[in-house]
Amino acid sequence: MKTINLKEESPSVAQLLAMARKKSVMLVSKDGATFVLEEADEFDREVAELGGSEKFIKFLSKRSKEQAVTSIDEFAKQLIQETHNKTLQPPSRAPRKSKAQKNPRAARG
Repeated sequence: MKTINLKEESPSVAQLLAMARKKSVMLVSKDGATFVLEEADEFDREVAELGGSEKFIKFLSKRSKEQAVTSIDEFAKQLIQETHNKTLQPPSRAPRKSKAQKNPRAARG
């Protein structure tokens, strides 16, 4: 990151933009406030656009009031508690028939 102290130098906007194309630029104003100038990527543009969208802000506000989802860990704890006292049995299977029971003619030979 390149730091430009505006007390000491006064680059033009074009110069600042050229610098920001190469790497981020920290601007230190005459009163000491700092600003970062860098090229915006697609995410930055999307954030700026959505931040100004009333519809999106209302959506976020509505979502923030919804109940939180259960984490997988919490779900596992609840499942263990619910099944702890129950005996888990494998599903019952009917006894298998022998070949003779399936085809009586084959057993007679």
